[in-house]
Amino acid sequence: MNSKQEFIEGVRRAAEGTPYAVTEQPYGFDLTVDVTSKRWLTLTAAHGIKRVFTHEVHLRDDGRYGITDVDNQVSYNGSGAGGVSLTAMKKFSRGRVMSYSRRIEFGVDADTGTMGKVVDYSFRAGEGRDLVRGVARQQGWKERMNGEQRGALWVAGLTVVALVGAFGAIGIAALLG
Repeated sequence: MNSKQEFIEGVRRAAEGTPYAVTEQPYGFDLTVDVTSKRWLTLTAAHGIKRVFTHEVHLRDDGRYGITDVDNQVSYNGSGAGGVSLTAMKKFSRGRVMSYSRRIEFGVDADTGTMGKVVDYSFRAGEGRDLVRGVARQQGWKERMNGEQRGALWVAGLTVVALVGAFGAIGIAALLG
């Protein structure tokens, strides 16, 4: 197993040429879609979308790590045709986020005047996790669930037990009554 710093540097190297940026944190590092890159900046400015997707990677001293996905999305739209209109939406997810999105728009290119695709992008939440996991495997690190994910599993398990108990009691009462 390599050190925490070697792990961080390995992920930083693996992220070169991708839309991801590595930022060191007290718990390890964040791997975030770099919305300051030209591709994302143009897209978000032109279409009123701001999405910041971060993988918080928590590194432990025992050679284990955990990944928590944090998805923040804000969209807004304003128009003045026939009056003033403003719409906005905020969406937030944290834990293990499974997400895939694709956006394709056709229109006239302002520079050339030709018709064609003016927007064509896709995003899969698992890409960043895969990048981190690949470096972890190479360096001998082992993944474990973070607290949020373990907590969610406990809540789900207790909910199932409560539902089975409640419906079981109703079924028994129906049979006896």
